[in-house]
Amino acid sequence: MNKQQIIDLWRLSFNDSEEFIRLYFDRVYKEENTLVIEKNGQVVSALQMLPYTMTYYGTEISVAYISGACTLPSMRGKGLMRELLQNAFEEMKYRSVAVTALIPADPWLFDYYRVQGYTEAFDYSEEVYTRPETPVYAPEITVVPPEVPSIDKLYAYFNRKLRERKCCVLHTQDDFITILRDLQLDGGQMLTALNEKDQPIGMAFVLSPDNTLPEEKKQVYVKEFFYDDDRVANLLLQEATLQNNVNRATYKTPPVIPATRPFGMARVIDTERLRHHWLSTHKDSPLTEQNLKDMDIQTFTRIVMGYPNREAYMSLMLD
Repeated sequence: MNKQQIIDLWRLSFNDSEEFIRLYFDRVYKEENTLVIEKNGQVVSALQMLPYTMTYYGTEISVAYISGACTLPSMRGKGLMRELLQNAFEEMKYRSVAVTALIPADPWLFDYYRVQGYTEAFDYSEEVYTRPETPVYAPEITVVPPEVPSIDKLYAYFNRKLRERKCCVLHTQDDFITILRDLQLDGGQMLTALNEKDQPIGMAFVLSPDNTLPEEKKQVYVKEFFYDDDRVANLLLQEATLQNNVNRATYKTPPVIPATRPFGMARVIDTERLRHHWLSTHKDSPLTEQNLKDMDIQTFTRIVMGYPNREAYMSLMLD
């Protein structure tokens, strides 16, 4: 498999910096997770099936995240990506993957992926913080950059907070390091709140303000946010706005109905496993096993992924 051709196709298809492309292909890309279509020795369509684990109602399931799905511009509209996705579904079955997920790069792609059997499964919400005129103080809590605690200590907290969510895509420690490096490439940083014993009690992944905006509209965006209580949350947001000389922050949260926004899509691969586990953990549901068997794949996916209640969540995916 020609890695350089895949890199060139990525560069042609996506508006990513050279620094990000190097980061992705150094730390994320693996040949065994890549599928391509070649014509006359040239890679004309490619995708990666990145392996993740997801908490799922008391157990864990495997997820194949579709990343870098792209086709040479001159070869688009010929059904190559549809063919590649079908090949990916077969490979996922062989690997005993439970669910495949993706994040459409543009709004119109939601319609495209619906045709391939995907459906909305991952939403998110946003909230706005305005820094008060009177600062919040908590002498026993310190907000520091990520260089201060060890990576092991930071990741342990990060992983624990992800696992507290009942239906959430997890990240390995290698993923975590890559996420931090990507954040730095974007001009952002992670702020960590520590207690008196220097243990993490909060974490905010902060992007710097858009300097093209007028001063009154500048704000920081927190792309992921963990905290043990509201006081910790307020201290982190206060520090993020102070460091960036702005008064406001918008931060991403797991979905809060009804103010949710569509983010990612999913398609169940292992229908039998998810049907069995969902029924065993939703005994009060009026739906029967036969009801689930009779559903089309998109309706089934929405039900077992908890989409009616917006229970599934993923964030910090690299693509």
